[in-house]
Amino acid sequence: MFTSKSAFLLITVIILLAIAWNTDVTIVYIFFSIAFVMFLLSFAHLQFNVPDISIEREVQDTAYEDDIVNVKMTIHNKRALPLYFFELLDIFRGGPPDEQETSLFVLSLKPRESKKISYIANCYKRGLWKIGPVSVISQDALGFFKNKKTINVFSEILVYPSLFRIFSFPPLASGSVSWMGVETARISGDSHEFFGVREYQRGDAMSRIHWLSSARHNKLIVKQFERNAVQEATIVLDLKKGHDIGAGKDTTLEYAVKITGSIARFLLNEGVLVQMIGYGKEAVILPFGKGDSHMYKILEYLAGVQADGDFTLSQALEEASFAAPERSTLITVILDNDIDSLSSLVQFKIKGVKLIIIVLATSTFGHMDEEAYLNMEEAKKFDDALANLEAIVYRVSKGDELEKKFETA
Repeated sequence: MFTSKSAFLLITVIILLAIAWNTDVTIVYIFFSIAFVMFLLSFAHLQFNVPDISIEREVQDTAYEDDIVNVKMTIHNKRALPLYFFELLDIFRGGPPDEQETSLFVLSLKPRESKKISYIANCYKRGLWKIGPVSVISQDALGFFKNKKTINVFSEILVYPSLFRIFSFPPLASGSVSWMGVETARISGDSHEFFGVREYQRGDAMSRIHWLSSARHNKLIVKQFERNAVQEATIVLDLKKGHDIGAGKDTTLEYAVKITGSIARFLLNEGVLVQMIGYGKEAVILPFGKGDSHMYKILEYLAGVQADGDFTLSQALEEASFAAPERSTLITVILDNDIDSLSSLVQFKIKGVKLIIIVLATSTFGHMDEEAYLNMEEAKKFDDALANLEAIVYRVSKGDELEKKFETA
């Protein structure tokens, strides 16, 4: 409540009183009286002008990194007296480091009046963020006293990672799955081969009825087909604690999230079945899916994912080997000092799984422990092991223009 100005005024009042008391000089008594009255009036005005308000906030539920969102607030004066010149300080930790507090000034508010104000916020970094609380700051007319109280009104906004356009991508491995037990859909471009027959089920197309078999068995029999050229991609994230190298938005994890999210969007737009696997504090497997609804599940997961797990990428790949089908594609982002994970990728090659690997140059992302850097001999071992996998490899450094990295397949 006290400020440096009010403390100075109080000391002045005390000194003037002491001088006046000891010297009995009239002019000093006058100065003392003026200073003392200013002190009392300023304090009284502050008490009179302390806002009693309620606040409601409106903001969209989701956004992407670097989006600008409009935050709307409704302020209601609960008092039967007017309010003049107070400040609202709203907090948004998802904003840029120097823009996480927004200051709004309200010049006046009539008795029982509601007023709408708004401001814009920059969604700087992915994550599930709270906006709030709101601090209400008021002061007297001369600025000697200040009052601050907190109103616990919160809003949540989920900020998705920013994605980049991928113009082309290497061909994926193609497998085949039977339509048996699978809800079918007419997808342009699918090819089918005769697989066998089975009993008619509700929803089967009449064109697939095998009339000769139906007559022989005295019940409806349909032709069962095999769907060819099914493309399935498994994306595995490295969420080991300590493997997030760098600072702010320029970390290996942020690059991995942006790259895998962009790849997932490209593949889903191409009709590929995509699953995503990550072992952070909790093991998360987003099973194979397709379409916009699956993309939003992936975005929601990527928005909050952190490098906080105990599993190394090598261990995560061991677990992922059970979920990745034969003749499918595995995509992962790996640090260029993680030789152990390359060994774990051999089993996928044996299963006929196509490998697409994005290698991050750790030295470009900032400080690491000295032993974490690879010497020339270890770097050669890493490159040799990578070459033996016969994988498609993208090498990415901090500051690279990611769109250009994926311009050609």
